Formats: sequence, C-alpha cells, structure tokens
Amino acid sequence: MELVQLASGLFLLGFLQFHLFAVSTIILGPAAFNADSAWLDEYYLSYLGIPLVILAIFVHGLVALRKAPWKFQEMQTYLQHSRRLAHLDTWAWLVQILTGMAVLVLAAIHIWSTLLTWPIEAAKSITRVQSGYFSLLLALLLVAEIHAMVGLYRILVKWSWIHRRKFTSYLVYATIFFVVLGVIALLVFFFRKV
Repeated sequence: MELVQLASGLFLLGFLQFHLFAVSTIILGPAAFNADSAWLDEYYLSYLGIPLVILAIFVHGLVALRKAPWKFQEMQTYLQHSRRLAHLDTWAWLVQILTGMAVLVLAAIHIWSTLLTWPIEAAKSITRVQSGYFSLLLALLLVAEIHAMVGLYRILVKWSWIHRRKFTSYLVYATIFFVVLGVIALLVFFFRKV
C-alpha cells in the first residue's frame, strides 16, 4: 500500500507540474495555448491522460486516507500528541490530509467543468475563468501545490532519500515558483478579452 501511495503520488506530482506548464502557455498568448492543446489532442495524450489522472487521484486518495483519523477521539489524540511533540513532520501529515480532501473536491469540479466544454481552447478557458471559476481555480492551485510539495517532502524523508533540513528550502522555493506561475496564468485568463 505504501508503494502504491508513493507511485500514485509521484505520478500526480509530475502531472500537476506538467499541467501547470501547459496551462501557463496562455502567458505567451491564445495561439500558443491553442497549439499546445491541439498537440496534446493530436497525439491522444489528453484522451489517455485524463482517465489515468482520474484513476490515480481515486487510488491515491483511497490509499492515503486509510490512515486518516476519522473518529473524533482519534483526531483529538492526534492533536494532543502533535502539540506535545511540536514536530514539523507531524503537522505536515495533517496538512496532507486537509489539502488532500480539498484537492479531491476541487479537482473533481475542475475536471467536470473542463470536460463539459471540450475541446480545450483558449477562448473557452478564458470564458470559464471569467464566468466564476477564478476563485475555484486559485484555491485548487494553492491546495494542490501545497499538497504536492508537502507530499514530496514526506516521501523524500520517509524513504530516507534526503535529509529534511537540507531540502526543505528547495521545496519552499519550488512551491512559490509554481504558485506564482499559476497565479500569473490565472490573471492572464481573467483579464484577457475573448
């Protein structure tokens, strides 16, 4: 189960960053965005990728949430221990649970709204962002990037691939970079004329 969680988490992390770079082509203009989208459709990457991502989200969510404190008493015990330990990794696990549940809900809405207006084109994406999805996509960007980078940190520490203190600052910088890139792309969508 741990290896399934590791593999699905790394797959989703890779997808998230690839997706963010692909969406950010709107910064270069609608033609660049449309060319990127057309290329993904031409080689059926969208048609293969979307079902794989949905499956990975489902599997990752089921495997990861099996350890969550679902009962009130379990959560109370967890919070008491976390306060006593005052250890970053203990709180990081809680961040993972909360952001993971938020990602499940927000990603489902995002995928559904995208599929309703298929194929992906700049004009349709601009309209979607300007018609009320800006806040949802901003929230999804924030919780997904935090979830992904905290998850990467936890993977690297758990499997002893890095020393926690040496790598933490790199993950913070990476999170800031991807969030800023995503916010810029969202602002371009929001202010561009259709």
